[in-house]
Amino acid sequence: MEELREKANSYVEENVNNVLKEAFAKVYADGYRDGYKDGKGKISIDLQDGESKYVDLGLPSGTKWSSDYEKDDDNRIYLPYGKAELLNIPTQGQWEELIDSCEWEFKIDNYNDLVEARCVGPNGNVIVFSHTGKKNYSELTEEWEVFFWIKDNKEGNNKNAVHMFNRGKQNKQKNGTTDIDDLFCGYKLPVRLVKAK
Repeated sequence: MEELREKANSYVEENVNNVLKEAFAKVYADGYRDGYKDGKGKISIDLQDGESKYVDLGLPSGTKWSSDYEKDDDNRIYLPYGKAELLNIPTQGQWEELIDSCEWEFKIDNYNDLVEARCVGPNGNVIVFSHTGKKNYSELTEEWEVFFWIKDNKEGNNKNAVHMFNRGKQNKQKNGTTDIDDLFCGYKLPVRLVKAK
């Protein structure tokens, strides 16, 4: 009987590693496939390509902002909130830090439309928010205003977005301003990314 136990132990030692390796390889492969299926289609294009350039504005938190909106080739990308939130879009706190820490210059055209908002950081570096409009369903609207999503944890179909425009347009004044609007999450807005320190 002792000889049988020794043979069994020897068999286990020789074969258990192979069995465990095969089992772990199968579990890993199954998990990889399930994760791929789960994520497939959530973002229609690859925005994590490492091509985004970030600008250090000298913000107290060390947060860097992307130098431009995300693009596919040369075309600005517009996403509904559900897809944009999967990316490193700014939080409301990061947006408020940008507003409070930087100087803002608004360029208004002869029709009193906002052309761009220039954000000058404490260290003198600049990022520009050019007018974007937003896509309500399939149509581009409010083309002479700036929009982009920010993180929003509240329930419901309305989510926070930055909105910049010329508040004095009705009075023919040149008075750029920034707000946080509550917009329907199905609208498509451009995407601006941040990189935390």
